Amino acid sequence: MGNKITDNLKIGTLGELLVQLRLLQFNVQAAPPIKDSGNDLIAVRGEIFRGIQVKTTAADRFSKPRLPKHYHIVAFVSLASDDAGLYLDKSEIYLVPRAAIEKADGVPKDIKPFLISENLIDELFPA
Repeated sequence: MGNKITDNLKIGTLGELLVQLRLLQFNVQAAPPIKDSGNDLIAVRGEIFRGIQVKTTAADRFSKPRLPKHYHIVAFVSLASDDAGLYLDKSEIYLVPRAAIEKADGVPKDIKPFLISENLIDELFPA
C-alpha cells in the first residue's frame, strides 16, 4: 500500500517531467537534485548550469509564485486537459529568467515571449 498521490502532487510532477522532456528536445539535460535544496530541476547545456523552479497549473492563468532564494529560471507549465484526458503536446511551457520575474514582481503580464523555443534556449543557455 503506497501513499496517496494528491492532485497537486500529480500536477506538479507532470509539469516537472514535461519540462525535462521539452528541454531535452533542445539538448538541455535536466534532472531533479538528489536533495531538495529549493530547485526542482538542475539543467545543463554544455558548461552552463541553471537552477529551475517549475510552477504548473491546470487552470488558465498563473498566480504569483513563491520562490526560493536561489534560482535562475522559473518554468511555468500550463497543462492542457479536459474530462477526456491530458494533452502533453498541447501543454505550454514558459521559461522566465529571474530578472524578468523580479522586474514584474511575479509573473510577467506578457508571458508569450518566454514560450519555450530554440531561440529562448540559446539565450538562457548560451554556447
